[in-house]
Amino acid sequence: MPLYRVVSEEDRPDFVLAFESLSGFFVDETTAGKAVLEGISGAAPPVTVDDAVIEVVGDSGKAIGSYCLGRLELRPKNISQAPDGSISLEVRCGGGEPYPHAQEIWARWSRGSILPREWTRYPATQHGDWLHVVQNAWFTSGKRALRYGTGDIVIDGQGLSSEDSFYCAIGEAANGPGGYFGSNLDALDDCVRNGSETGHHYSVVWNAAETSRRVLGEDFVTAVTEIFGAHRVALR
Repeated sequence: MPLYRVVSEEDRPDFVLAFESLSGFFVDETTAGKAVLEGISGAAPPVTVDDAVIEVVGDSGKAIGSYCLGRLELRPKNISQAPDGSISLEVRCGGGEPYPHAQEIWARWSRGSILPREWTRYPATQHGDWLHVVQNAWFTSGKRALRYGTGDIVIDGQGLSSEDSFYCAIGEAANGPGGYFGSNLDALDDCVRNGSETGHHYSVVWNAAETSRRVLGEDFVTAVTEIFGAHRVALR
C-alpha cells in the first residue's frame, strides 16, 4: 500500500491520489517551495484541487498523519515519467517541514505497534523528527492535548540528551508508546492544564533528575518544574 495519498477536504470529495514517497517536502523554509510526489498509483484525469491534504497512510488504510498542501494542479506540465515507468507530480508547497528523517519514521509508523522506548533507537539528532511524527499523528487521530493514561508519570532521566528527547520520554510516560504530552514548554503547559481541568490526578516521578538537569540545563528543568507546580501536580 502506498505510504501517502492526496485528498480534497471539500472541493472534490471523491479525489484521491496515492503515491509512494515525497521529495523536497521535509525541508526547512529556505529550500521549500516545490515538492515531488513520487510513485503515483494509477492514472487520474487533469484536475485542480484548492484544498489538497497529504495524508500518511497506515497499513490498515487509515490516515495516521496529515499535512495541508493547498492548491494541487494535476496537469501534464507537472507530470514526469521515469524510465522504469513510475510517475511523479511536481507541486507547490508552503513553508516547509524541517524534519529530514520524518519520512523514514512515518514508514515505520505505518506498520503500527510502536514499541516501548522505540524512539531511543534513533540517533539523538533524530529525536526532533520522531517528536514531530508523534505530534502530527496524535492530533490526526483526534486526540486532545491531555493525558489519557492513569497512574504516576515516570520519567527516565538517565537517557535524556536534549529537550526533544525529554518530550519523547514524557509523551510515552504519560500516554504510552508513541504518546504525546507536549513538544515545547507552552504545549506541555497545555497538556498539564487540560488534564487538571478534567480531574485527572497524578504525580510525576522524575528519576535521575539531577542527571537531566546537567544535560538539559537548569533553566529548562526549572521551567518544567514550575509548570507542574502551577497546576498542582506533585513532582518527586
